[in-house]
Amino acid sequence: IARACAAEKLVLGDMSIYHRHDGNSDRVLFSMASMVEPGSFPGDGMADFTTPGLSLFTQLPGVRDGVVIYEQMLSTAAGLAAMLNAELRDERRNKLTRQMQEHIRESIIEHRRKIKLARSRH
Repeated sequence: IARACAAEKLVLGDMSIYHRHDGNSDRVLFSMASMVEPGSFPGDGMADFTTPGLSLFTQLPGVRDGVVIYEQMLSTAAGLAAMLNAELRDERRNKLTRQMQEHIRESIIEHRRKIKLARSRH
């Protein structure tokens, strides 16, 4: 896991979970936790660490546009899955299909639209 994370530019940081940082501001774009409580990684003990799954997540609005963050997160997840011989799953642990990826992308766009609308009313 540690080698795959390094290859995908994820670094172990706050809360002992992995983070991808924005190259310009060094702020967190998205994070990755273990699926097993408490979700943290052992740092020095990564050689012996196993987990049944990894969870990538972000908070919107974020450092960049949500769709940009999502695309980077999806690309990172695919890279990790390839290196770890794993498969991508959605938040309900169903196989992450192209259709579901597009649905998530559309939800992010709708979320962005609602935020812009709310801000324009103030």
